[in-house]
Amino acid sequence: MTDRSAKAQYDYLKLEGKTAIVTGSTSGIGEATAIMFADLGANVTVCGRNEENVKKVTDNIISRGGKAIGVKCDVSKLEDIRNTIAKTVEAFGDIDILVNNAAAFGGGRRFDKMTYEEWDRVLKVNLTGSFMFTNEVLPYMTKKLSGKIVMVSSGAAFGYDFSDPHYAASKAGMIGLAKELSQELLKYRININAVGVGLTDTAAAHFADRSWEDETSLLGWWRVGLPEDQAATIVFLSSAAADYITGQVLCPNGGAWM
Repeated sequence: MTDRSAKAQYDYLKLEGKTAIVTGSTSGIGEATAIMFADLGANVTVCGRNEENVKKVTDNIISRGGKAIGVKCDVSKLEDIRNTIAKTVEAFGDIDILVNNAAAFGGGRRFDKMTYEEWDRVLKVNLTGSFMFTNEVLPYMTKKLSGKIVMVSSGAAFGYDFSDPHYAASKAGMIGLAKELSQELLKYRININAVGVGLTDTAAAHFADRSWEDETSLLGWWRVGLPEDQAATIVFLSSAAADYITGQVLCPNGGAWM
């Protein structure tokens, strides 16, 4: 990279020295996002429920020359959220970016097989967890009149997954929360957007007897999405390049829907 292109990258994205918390960043889209942030000069807090995986991703980032800490965190628990935020501020001094990516998946359950306990489990992580984490970081952002928040939603929110109604409802709720909060947070110059991810090649997407080849053939694009495809959109929305974008939903989906 030339000095000129490096300066342009810095000027356009302005991620150097920013601090980002990426929930659910021990695999898949979250891991790719955490790595991309760090590669672009941001400080990153890696968090997830599996302590061993948290350490693995954190160590990988540091080995690449990035700055990161790892914190074990279950986003359905308020005490874990507050602990993650406290350790982030202790390590890096502030919080500039929050990516609500941690997710509970439904496993292919239809409405007639749904239990109240299963409904609560998915909603508590995906929607309530995103609400609580957002609420807890906002004081850091409102104080300095600056911040970026990204809700990682799904095509299921738009009806592109004919199972898991609890998952679809939680992901639609994340979009609604982003849109409503975007208006409330305008006066604080905080951008909040959502990403409606399409079919992506992650471990969580491989379940039961799902036919990857059949589903890929339904895409408009020539291949299934990669975690890095989604990460690129998340990082863009978290950067200075997206300063004039708020309350929107971007859908990296290979043309699966418009």
